[in-house]
Amino acid sequence: MNNKKIKDYLLNFLTIFLSFLIALLIINFILIKITPQKFFPRSLAGSLPNILLTFYPDTYSNKGLNNYIAIIGDSYAQGGGDAYLSGTEDYSIAHHLHKSDKKNYLLFARAGYGSISAISNLIKIHKLSHLSYFIKDLNKPDEIVFFFYEGNDLRDNIVEYKSFIKNNEEIDNYTFRRINENIKLNNSEKINSFFPILPFLGEFVKDFENLFKQIFSEGGLKKIKFLITSRIKKLFGHTIVLNDIPVDNLRWINSIKNHKNIKDVRPIQGAAIHLSKEEILLGIEIFFSSVNYIRSWSESSKIYIVYLPSPISSYVWNEPIVYYYQSNLDEIKTISNKENDQNSIFIRNQIYKFSKKNNLSF
Repeated sequence: MNNKKIKDYLLNFLTIFLSFLIALLIINFILIKITPQKFFPRSLAGSLPNILLTFYPDTYSNKGLNNYIAIIGDSYAQGGGDAYLSGTEDYSIAHHLHKSDKKNYLLFARAGYGSISAISNLIKIHKLSHLSYFIKDLNKPDEIVFFFYEGNDLRDNIVEYKSFIKNNEEIDNYTFRRINENIKLNNSEKINSFFPILPFLGEFVKDFENLFKQIFSEGGLKKIKFLITSRIKKLFGHTIVLNDIPVDNLRWINSIKNHKNIKDVRPIQGAAIHLSKEEILLGIEIFFSSVNYIRSWSESSKIYIVYLPSPISSYVWNEPIVYYYQSNLDEIKTISNKENDQNSIFIRNQIYKFSKKNNLSF
């Protein structure tokens, strides 16, 4: 191969590479611009990378985003319920607050977050916003609304604690250490802040991998057809739960007292009823340490703790109540209304006392 051919190959390669890079930048820019809720299809919103999820809901004004209220917590705070799945415009508490007072609300809450992850995500996205040229730099929030859900927040705190605690480590030291570890930005997160198109496309690749695994493991044309058509329906806005676990109908036995229409309800969550008293107190202490950390970091005097009761605490159920037992899905666990209420009142009182002592709104 002569020098001219080598130069031509290199020139062609550079041309293709630069064209691809320019196309990627254009698509990347378009993705960022169209991700607000009014432009972006709900069926694809769950595939958005973490930083763009915060800017997806129409709960703020771009012009006045120097001042905003941060909402942190798990899927309940994020608004991951029936309203979201059915395509309702005002699907979260942030939407209703924004509609009411016209203030800016940014959602840093994500599904499955415990106390440490909830506040770590706010700090991390604040840091990422200063790295990307495409996303507006965020100030620290003027106010913070911390949603505490009694159903699984304490459980999430305990699971993480058992996995990461060091010998003879105090709770405050453990909590602060875990938060500081979580908010460190790795190279992948830094790159994704510039090119959110990459993790967005990565979600589709992951789903196709799962699809092909299911096709080869399931067999049968009927099942394969269902797997493919369900994904096509999801793209067109239908509410489809992918990779869902099969459910034993015999376990759908809960019903609300004096309400004939609410029956055959699946196992539900209660007030940390699967934890011991010692674990409840430990989980609450981790929550308190997390609040203290975010209060110090934000330097905000306006922090509100909103207590969300579980489904069992919200109604009077016919007994025995079959509750959601995370560690063993095959094991049936039951509880009474009274036992659950005792736990709920105990947890609420602990948080109320902490809030009053630290001049927090509860």
